[in-house]
Amino acid sequence: MTGHGYTIGVRGCQHLGYAARSMRLNPTTTWNQRIVDGHVAHRLIMQDMIDARVDGIVDGGDLTHWNKPVPRDVEVANRTDDLRVSAGIWAVANSGNHCAGGGSDLSAMSIMHRPHLGMNAVYPDPKRARGDGTGPYPGLYEIHIPVDGLALHCVSHYGLDRSLADHGIRIDPRPVPGLVNLLFCHGVFAADGRLYQCVNPHGEERTIPVDWAHRGWEAMLLSHYHRAGPVPGFDSGEHGQVWYTGSALTRGFADDTGPRGWLLVTIHDTGRVAIELRTIWQRPQFDLPAIDAAGLSATELDDILVGNIGRTPLEDAESARVTGHGGAIVRQVIRNTSPTQRQALGARAGRYATLTRAAAWWDITYDQRSNGDLVSESGTGRDITRRFTDFGAELRRRSGRLAEALEIPRRLRGPVLEQAGIWADETVSAAELAEPDRLG
Repeated sequence: MTGHGYTIGVRGCQHLGYAARSMRLNPTTTWNQRIVDGHVAHRLIMQDMIDARVDGIVDGGDLTHWNKPVPRDVEVANRTDDLRVSAGIWAVANSGNHCAGGGSDLSAMSIMHRPHLGMNAVYPDPKRARGDGTGPYPGLYEIHIPVDGLALHCVSHYGLDRSLADHGIRIDPRPVPGLVNLLFCHGVFAADGRLYQCVNPHGEERTIPVDWAHRGWEAMLLSHYHRAGPVPGFDSGEHGQVWYTGSALTRGFADDTGPRGWLLVTIHDTGRVAIELRTIWQRPQFDLPAIDAAGLSATELDDILVGNIGRTPLEDAESARVTGHGGAIVRQVIRNTSPTQRQALGARAGRYATLTRAAAWWDITYDQRSNGDLVSESGTGRDITRRFTDFGAELRRRSGRLAEALEIPRRLRGPVLEQAGIWADETVSAAELAEPDRLG
């Protein structure tokens, strides 16, 4: 590691195969457009890394959206990785929760295990002979040393399983003295106040202990949370910083907004590590100004909604160029509607579809949280509609059990649950960008 520094490209949560319900179909492939977007974003990230002349690549997990990816997504993953092979770049790939197989199934990341082509994947394999694989715990916690002086510690989703201790396995990553040590994990960092911001989790949510961050790593590079950047409180830019890789795409309106891309990690001769977010193309996504329907006539509601649509750019030239479809993702939230108002808007659905025909995805979401008419006679407020919309109340009702289950330290429970409640109050019923079947 000499000269300008040694560089590693770090990505995570590519989610190849993710599709959004009611998304337009790509005009060339006829696949769900969000599937095509994911393939394009993955290739853009790889090409950007190659153009940046990185020395190595680490994938933080969840390369595919399904633990049994369809052949189309496997082909994209392998052909994109061939670009890395041609460029002579080594790679290590961790397993995430979406990779995790059930029963005897292997991690989806096993498809990328190509040691003869410079790619080593971290996943448990019951057929692996004792002593085979990279230690100290193959598939759970592996230490890779791609070049002299650099140790990559990879703890997979499997390695964060708390039940491992019941089987005598203690995952306890610690820096190797005398080396530059980077820790890679796929899970929820326990000190991160955004604990509940992982959308549509697959499998168990597994926490990364806070004390791991205080063991002397040059940096911790995590995947699972979809917004890229440093973790608040661990973002000094100095020794011991903690970053999330983010995702290749924004998955609906429940994901935090923000740029997407990959992390350029530069290790200088002094051992100091610099981390920079490199961004890629994203399809424009617009959450139109919410409408409070209380006291409005159907005509007034219609005028506001049509005005919001008219002020929104529904097409994007760059999206059309790189993916074959230029439409934006657009949602209109309407609060406190009466049955009569919803019926009137439903009768105009064809008109709204015509006005938004250039968009890749369009939806009206009704949020009834403040509508007293929906509270049941029992006074519980948990009738069939509120059960799906009052996420804040539901979270607070379960907060004690959640805190215990997630083992949130007592000193953090107050602020974590308070912030989670605020986010839950902002969440609306999400049929919005829900996932269709895996084939899109």
